[in-house]
Amino acid sequence: MVQAVAHSPYASNTLFIVTEDDCQDGPDHVDSHRATTYVAGPYVKQGAVVSTYYSQVNAIRTIEDLLGTEHINLNTAFQPPMTDVFDIHTLHYWTYTAVASTILQTTQVATQVTDLGAVYGTGPAITPAHDAAYWANATAGLDFSEADRVPTDKFNRLLWKGLKGNAPYPMRGPSHKSED
Repeated sequence: MVQAVAHSPYASNTLFIVTEDDCQDGPDHVDSHRATTYVAGPYVKQGAVVSTYYSQVNAIRTIEDLLGTEHINLNTAFQPPMTDVFDIHTLHYWTYTAVASTILQTTQVATQVTDLGAVYGTGPAITPAHDAAYWANATAGLDFSEADRVPTDKFNRLLWKGLKGNAPYPMRGPSHKSED
């Protein structure tokens, strides 16, 4: 979708802010207390990694300000907008071309990706730490039939172990209790 808009007449006035739903505790976040947010569009710092702490409330505040709407509540009214993401002094031209991760080249979906016409990113082919059989075994018994059926903490720890090995699991604070 971002690629389609970037190559359309709407590119100069469309902004994408992509966050993870339920990012306070979900399976595809950076770690147990952070998630990534992706911003694409005109006046966005191109290729930048912004490490300023922002929450979903900051994203909503930014959207409110860009649309010129009233704040929906005091939470958004008192949060700063995501100003570190933007550079209003650059040209508003931007582009985006989606590329598939090289890790997909080593999986069962490799031919499907190329059949769809996708291009792989440049750089070395990344090899998964574990194959599909490992993950099937590790997640055996978990209910993926609907969203939110998988016990979040158990799944987070399972992913951490599979991706980070024996590295210490990040703690969320003194009230967090380990299930290990």
